[in-house]
Amino acid sequence: MTEKLHKNLRLYPWYVGLFHAYFWLPVYFLFFNSKLDLSDVLYLASIYFASVVVVEVPSGWFSDTFGRKKTLVTASIFLCIAYAIFIFANSFEQFVVAQVFLAAGIAFNSGSDTSLLLETTQALDNEEAYGPCEAKAMKFNFLGTASAAVLGGLAAIPDYRGAYILSLVGGIGLLIITLNFKEPLQNKTEDRDNFVKQIFSCFGLLRNVRLLWLSVFAVFMIVINHIPYEFYQPYIEVLAKEYNAIKLTPFLSSLHLTLTMLVASWIAAHSIRIKNKIGTGATLLSATGLQIAMMAIMHFFVSIPAAIATLLRSCPRALMTAPLNVAVAPNVPASKRATFLSLQSLFGRLGYSATLAFFATKAGGTDEWPAIATMLGWGMWCGLAGFALLLISVRCLSKQ
Repeated sequence: MTEKLHKNLRLYPWYVGLFHAYFWLPVYFLFFNSKLDLSDVLYLASIYFASVVVVEVPSGWFSDTFGRKKTLVTASIFLCIAYAIFIFANSFEQFVVAQVFLAAGIAFNSGSDTSLLLETTQALDNEEAYGPCEAKAMKFNFLGTASAAVLGGLAAIPDYRGAYILSLVGGIGLLIITLNFKEPLQNKTEDRDNFVKQIFSCFGLLRNVRLLWLSVFAVFMIVINHIPYEFYQPYIEVLAKEYNAIKLTPFLSSLHLTLTMLVASWIAAHSIRIKNKIGTGATLLSATGLQIAMMAIMHFFVSIPAAIATLLRSCPRALMTAPLNVAVAPNVPASKRATFLSLQSLFGRLGYSATLAFFATKAGGTDEWPAIATMLGWGMWCGLAGFALLLISVRCLSKQ
């Protein structure tokens, strides 16, 4: 039993790295936009996040009720189905179906992966290893994305679908890894709340003011983290046009993503050390400030120096994820952990889905950069307002 649990610790970073090996990431916006106009592309993104909202909490309840391994296996199967549909999709409706399966795969992973790690360390009576293991996994997360960006960008040169073929191969590998996990805890269905009671009991945990602040922070960051992520590809495209290198956009996009992920992997590996040195609150607020700076740079400047600066755009997530999980997960009962984390993700994705839907209504059919730059400006000002509220509230909490 102990050896099988140690196998979880060995496999977990590889699982995280392969799960986040998004071969499609450097080209998905370009792929969608090659088939659809800008407003439809934004609606597709909104549908994805709305689908995650629908599946997010049920997937957390499923994980808390039936176990982490079954949930992660299900996530891998959904991803394989999504990538298979993307390979053959040509219409908006087909892309919608693929987006729904992709959302289900992401949702079923959300909260269950870190719960598997924490409960494995607890079962081994070595919970102190959770933080460093989470930081290592985040390093693999970004390294996986970096490696996939290079391969996906190269595969997309003859046809954007090549990136999705590689994604399907990766999804099959992911399924193999999940089948080799050992369930760390024995989940007994009769000891679990029903779906509705589970949700209300998770909201009851927010009576803990510290947990409430961390949850609000997590939701807010999910929204603003995704804005530079959504628009960096057209940003690279408009920069390439200025230098008459439009044909190189897929390569430049994948190169930029690779370098971004490599920088973020270094930050992720040191995130727990940074948290231990300056504190959880300062670490999380630093991540927020850096994310706002990324939106500001993309909004005001389209230049090579600005593009170099935006290599830091994934560093906020790299900096915050492990410290945030360490602050939240151990303070939530195992019987509610995946559901609670899924609720955080749900509200964040719901907020971003609404943001994208709003953007889509303002975008019309244009694919011009000024419309996107305006959206980045809206994100920047909303981010500054949110940062101010978080800063004031954390100072109030520190005085209690």
